[in-house]
Amino acid sequence: MMSNKTKQGTKQKVKQGDIIKLNLNPTKGHEQAGYRPVLVVSNDKFNTMTNMLLVCPISSTINNFPTHVKLNNTVTTGEIRCEQVKVLDPNTHPYSIIESVPRNILLEAVDIVYGSVEVIE
Repeated sequence: MMSNKTKQGTKQKVKQGDIIKLNLNPTKGHEQAGYRPVLVVSNDKFNTMTNMLLVCPISSTINNFPTHVKLNNTVTTGEIRCEQVKVLDPNTHPYSIIESVPRNILLEAVDIVYGSVEVIE
């Protein structure tokens, strides 16, 4: 699992379902930009094997779009934008772990991401 040093010098481990805050710049076009929260949708095995994270940005703007998942029962507010999935190297994007989402929110977000890439005949 990826880790990042905290101010106290200990390491934070990133897990699937964590909301982390980091800088998504540089971006192009309609991509979410700036320092913002993202949901880690990749599983822990992928994170460890690749040393990468598959994340979906979180926006405070509520659009009720079919590929957005509204956060509830979390400190972080807004919607997870599952159509804007991005692969990041956590070693080049300093981050902080904010919280973990409830399992039902993680499952809904992963289902939308999976549905975007599954083979449809």
